[in-house]
Amino acid sequence: MFSKKIKIELDKKDDIIHLEPISDIHIGHVGFDEDLYKKRIQAICKDKNRYTFFGGDALDAITTYDKRFNPDMSLEHDIDNQRQKWQDMTQPLIDIQHKQDNDKGNEKVWGFFHGNHDYKIPQITRSYLENTMCNPNGFTFMGSRGVMGLEVTYKKKILSQWSILFIHGSGGGKPERMMEQMKHNAYYDIFLCGHLHQKRYQPEVVYDFDWGTGKTWERDIHLGNTGTFCKTLIEDTDGYMDRKNEIIGSQLGTLTLSFNAEEGTINGHI
Repeated sequence: MFSKKIKIELDKKDDIIHLEPISDIHIGHVGFDEDLYKKRIQAICKDKNRYTFFGGDALDAITTYDKRFNPDMSLEHDIDNQRQKWQDMTQPLIDIQHKQDNDKGNEKVWGFFHGNHDYKIPQITRSYLENTMCNPNGFTFMGSRGVMGLEVTYKKKILSQWSILFIHGSGGGKPERMMEQMKHNAYYDIFLCGHLHQKRYQPEVVYDFDWGTGKTWERDIHLGNTGTFCKTLIEDTDGYMDRKNEIIGSQLGTLTLSFNAEEGTINGHI
């Protein structure tokens, strides 16, 4: 498990900041939507108040040496060629990350997580990810499970603080079950997962005790699945999802959380 504190200094007290995680890209897979990925990278780059992290499975990473290899589904058979394509398409965002680091500005990319298409592949070790995709690009490696503490300030004064748990996830099932499991023995404001390729947003109310008033109070928590850039079924191909009895088609794209630090509120969008 990894933890990291994120500090965002607002230009204006009423600025809304947005977190749009990018997860389950699956570069190299025939179902990867390259145009959509480039569009979202461009949108994050253009909006000063829009931030992201990478939630795992950036590469499909299924090669001819993998028992899951299917020539119908794999466009690029070399892992490092997949990585280089990710680098080339993501470079505009990486350039901003480097500039923010040099100027000591707000960090644009909050972290880089392991996905199951990473850690299950012998060639893609933590060292490979850190040496090729994290350290050269100014990204923090966050493992498969990580917590980000978001602190938003204005003129150096703290307006709001939120805790964000992200787990890439593994196994089958539905996002609702996965999000429910994430809450076990965990007390955070936001619970996000990837892996299942079904973008979701679900706010809930939990109950806490206010020591100032001596009363029980309601507070919001937020749950979500971060989506995918990989289509479920592709015409004229025969792959993994074609062989399942029941499928749920993935609506491509991302989840966005919008933070109003002045009011202490969060809104989710898919």
